[in-house]
Amino acid sequence: MANTSGQVYRELLKNRAVSVLAITQLVRTLGRSQVWIFIPVYLLLIRHVQYFEIGLLFFSTAMISLPVSIFGGNLVDRIGRRKVGIMLPPILVVVFFSLSASAFLGLSLDIIFLSFILIEPLVTVQGIVDNVLVTDLVKDSKRNDAFSLLRIAANLGFSIGPAIGGYLAYVNYGYVFVAPALISIFDFYLFYRYIQEPQHKSSISGNFSFPSKDRRFLIVCVLLAMIWFVSGQWGTTLTLFWTNFDHLTNRLIGELYGLNGVFVVTMQIPINWLFRKTSDHFRIAVGGLVYSFSFLALAFFTGAAFLVLDVFFITMGENIISPVAYSMIGKLAPPNKRGQYFGAFQMIVGFAVPFAPLMGTYLLGYYSSQAVSFWGIIATIGVTISIAVFGYGRHMDAGIPPPSGN
Repeated sequence: MANTSGQVYRELLKNRAVSVLAITQLVRTLGRSQVWIFIPVYLLLIRHVQYFEIGLLFFSTAMISLPVSIFGGNLVDRIGRRKVGIMLPPILVVVFFSLSASAFLGLSLDIIFLSFILIEPLVTVQGIVDNVLVTDLVKDSKRNDAFSLLRIAANLGFSIGPAIGGYLAYVNYGYVFVAPALISIFDFYLFYRYIQEPQHKSSISGNFSFPSKDRRFLIVCVLLAMIWFVSGQWGTTLTLFWTNFDHLTNRLIGELYGLNGVFVVTMQIPINWLFRKTSDHFRIAVGGLVYSFSFLALAFFTGAAFLVLDVFFITMGENIISPVAYSMIGKLAPPNKRGQYFGAFQMIVGFAVPFAPLMGTYLLGYYSSQAVSFWGIIATIGVTISIAVFGYGRHMDAGIPPPSGN
C-alpha cells in the first residue's frame, strides 16, 4: 500500500500546478485559521461585542457567500481560472490589512465587520478556482488523491496556524490579522509565476447562469449538502456538548480538535487506498454512516480514551467523504462549465453549513438533559441520507455518460 500510494502522490507532485495549489492551501490555511479562531476572542475581550452579535457576524458572512459562489463560478468559466486566481489575493491583502489596522488603531467596529464579511465570499471563489483547476489538470482516476493532497496540506496549515496565532495575539491582535495579508502576497506570486491557464475554455455567453436543468447534478448536490449538514455538528455543536454534558476543560477540547488535524494528515492516504476500488456513492454512504454512529456513541460513553477514539472515527468519516465529494462534482460538470457547476455546488452546500450548528445548538438546548435523544436525531438523519445516497448512486450506476459540454 505504501509504495502504491507514495507513487501516486509523487506523480501528482510532479504536476507543477498541483504542487503549487497544495502549497497555497497550506499557507492560506496557516494564516486564515488564526483569523477565524481569534477574531471572536478579539471582538469579545477587546471590543466588548456581545455573543449574539459575533454569531450574527459569522452567519452573515456565510449567507453573503452563497450568491457570490454562483457569480464567481461563472466568472471562472468566462475569463479563466488563472485570471480569477490572480485577481483575488490583492483584494484579500487590502481586506486583511484593514482588519489589522483596525486592531492596531482601534478603528470603528463597522470597518472590522465589513472587512470580515468580505473575507468568506473571496475565499469561496478561491476554493472554486482550486477545485476547477484540479478537475482540469488531473485525470479522473487520480482526482480523489489530488483533492486529498490539497486537504492534507490545508490541515498541516491548520495545525501550525493557531499555535502561531496564539503567540501573535499575546503580543497584539493586529499581528494575527496582518499575517494572512502577507501570505496573500505570497499566494499572488505563486499563482502569477507558476499557474497557467488550462486548455478548457468557456463558450458561455449571455447572463450568468445556474445549472437548474441538470436534475442529476442537483440531486447529488442536495444529498451531499444533507451529508454536510450531519457532519456540520462537528464544531460549535460538539464543543458545547463536550462543555455542558461531559464537562471537558478548554484545554482538552483544544487537544481533541488538534488530534483531528493529525488524523487527517496521517490517515487520508490509507483511507483513499482502502476505498480505491469502491464507487463514489458507496464511499459517501459509508462516510455518512461512520459520522452518524460516531456521533451517536457520544451519548453512551465518555472518558479521555474513548473521546480520542471517537474523534478518530469522526475524522475517518471526514476523510472518507471530503475528497470524493469534489471528485463527483468534477465528473458531472461539462468541461466548459466547471466553474459554474462548482459554484452551484458551493452555493447549495453553503445553505447547509451555517444551518447545521444553528439546528444542532437548538436541539441541544431542547434536549438539554437527553443526550441519547439529541444524538439519536442526528444519527437518524445521517443514516437516512446515507441510504438515500447509496440507493440513488446504484440507480445511476448503470453508466454515467461523460459531460457533453453543451
